[in-house]
Amino acid sequence: MKKLTLAWHLTLALLYVFALPIYAAKWLTRAMESFFIVSEIRKGFIDCPHCGFRNPLDLLALCRRCGMAEFGSRLYCTTCKQVTKAFPCDRCTATIRVL
Repeated sequence: MKKLTLAWHLTLALLYVFALPIYAAKWLTRAMESFFIVSEIRKGFIDCPHCGFRNPLDLLALCRRCGMAEFGSRLYCTTCKQVTKAFPCDRCTATIRVL
């Protein structure tokens, strides 16, 4: 019984060692994508992938959850704290996914 348990733990540790580079690469890819997205959001404009129109993020926006209209980011409601992950383009009404 002890040899079987030891072999099981050794095999599991070996699998973790082999999986480490894969998970590290996935983490690095996601970190780079997040860095790119945050840098785009800080510019204050998001370009529509369909028509190329520059959509401002700082405008009078209406929250979908609580219905509050306020000036500021169209991605975040200060009243109910909802984070919006997508919004329609101001020109062609195509959905723009941000987060």
